[in-house]
Amino acid sequence: MAAGSLGLATLGAEDYIRPLEPTSEPIHIRVLFETDPAREAVVAWTTTAEGESHRVYVCTEPREGDLDAYSLDLASTHSQPYTLRAEEETAGMYGHTHNVFLGDLEPDTRYYLTVVSDEIASDEYYFKTAPDDDRQVRVVGVGDSRTPRAGRTHPENERRQVNDLMRRLVEEHPDIVAMIHGADYTNRAYWAELYWWLKDHAEMTTTSDNRLLPIIPSRGNHDRDVGFEEMFWWPDRENDYYYTTRLNSEAAVITLNTEISRGGDQREWLESQLAELRPAKRWLLAMYHRPAYPSVRDYGTGSSQRSAWVPLFEEYGLDLAYESHDHALKRSFPIFDGEIDEERGVVYFGDGGGGVPQRQPDPDRWYLEMTGRHHHAHLVTFNDDHVEVKAINIDDEIVDEFVLTHDRRLVLDGVPSGGE
Repeated sequence: MAAGSLGLATLGAEDYIRPLEPTSEPIHIRVLFETDPAREAVVAWTTTAEGESHRVYVCTEPREGDLDAYSLDLASTHSQPYTLRAEEETAGMYGHTHNVFLGDLEPDTRYYLTVVSDEIASDEYYFKTAPDDDRQVRVVGVGDSRTPRAGRTHPENERRQVNDLMRRLVEEHPDIVAMIHGADYTNRAYWAELYWWLKDHAEMTTTSDNRLLPIIPSRGNHDRDVGFEEMFWWPDRENDYYYTTRLNSEAAVITLNTEISRGGDQREWLESQLAELRPAKRWLLAMYHRPAYPSVRDYGTGSSQRSAWVPLFEEYGLDLAYESHDHALKRSFPIFDGEIDEERGVVYFGDGGGGVPQRQPDPDRWYLEMTGRHHHAHLVTFNDDHVEVKAINIDDEIVDEFVLTHDRRLVLDGVPSGGE
């Protein structure tokens, strides 16, 4: 096939479609969170051969791979081959996903695990569940990891550098609950692309002591193929990738889906969630892909979000909205009813710097307080009386920083910085 058919005219097919040796060795080991990360998780991994037996061994104490010592021994809840295109199948680029659902977990607890497929065991890893009280929690945010400038298989591409940045943040801040991803993981949700995204995530975000960084995913316009659903499987999913994640007793992330109707069932669900959450939670952050207030694309491209969701954000006092898609860095002024409002406004930030080549934002738009071009991740810290947000680039520079207090006053702690 021509590389251009994937929108990658500068890359040859050898850069992403490669034969894979059929083996049951577990790779791409990862953890997914959805609605209740204090008590539920999915452990997922890949094998290139179908295999016959896939299990995970779990314990709240490190067992260093001694399978008999783990307290839980669970068979795969769901296994299936990744859907392949003809060229992937011809090349022998096979992949099989295996998933184990873990329920009835204890909050704020380390869970150590070893994955075993056909008697081939992984190293021991661990992840931490979220707390269920009001202690400080953090998330690390990234969007548009997609196709890096250096090519997705290059060992030093920008996506891997952002992943390495997230690893450093997790090692520095052990209260990080998970990564929130604003979508567009790859150019298309094809296995030949997802394989490399999963490889980068597993290799670069896992800490030096083998802590896994859980993923809270959203869906974007480059994630419409079935491979996305195979990569982010969850049992008995109730709707099309919109859900609320409770980070602790007072903070929640509402994940929305810009690739389906913003109205109808999704809008009704959003209103019901906001009505339920706002009295109960101190902090509410919405995450979705296409921005309501874009930094690069035409203002009109955000009209669906502004029509269906923004009035609800404002009615129920949403604190922050994390957006992606435009391939830049931005932070808006607090916005309410189409105007800057320092007391009632919602702050929109993000725009996608997870590895995709960066575009030039328009700093002259009335609603933008800060813009720039940086491959970056956001560190969002939820405290009892304020939320602190830092945008950090791959050179470990803080390129934007602000604090939102509980009385909705925006405090700027950093000096906006442009350039890449």
